[in-house]
Amino acid sequence: MPSGRNVGSRRERCGALRTLRPFVAMVWRTSPSLTVASLLLRLVRALLPVVTLYIGKLIIDDVVQLVQMANRPATPREWLDSGLLNGLGVLLLAELALAVLSDILGRVVSLVDSLLSERVTNASSVSLMEHAATLDLEDFEDAEFQDQLE
Repeated sequence: MPSGRNVGSRRERCGALRTLRPFVAMVWRTSPSLTVASLLLRLVRALLPVVTLYIGKLIIDDVVQLVQMANRPATPREWLDSGLLNGLGVLLLAELALAVLSDILGRVVSLVDSLLSERVTNASSVSLMEHAATLDLEDFEDAEFQDQLE
């Protein structure tokens, strides 16, 4: 049987979800280009681990295939000269490139998010000040109004 505390917190969470749509609309109005950039960068960043795992699988497959060769080279120099490691080298470089790309994307996402956050904060402050300019002085003396304003 759910406790009263859980029911209240569920209601609070559902109430918070009601404000999500207006918040997203406000963020969109503030900067559609940064909003789209943030979403696309996050999507690409979310897909990178899948691609990284797939390339890791290809590396393992390539290594297994090379180990199981009947007439494989005996020395490291013969391996390099044979060209059999070229495909493996490309896969390893791709894995490294994806790791670097993931780090760069993380930094770009942080930058875009901070720019977007700053613009949303500025826009909401301006909107609040514009609304406050339309109010009478006596409204500012009301303690309940001050609490809502904060």
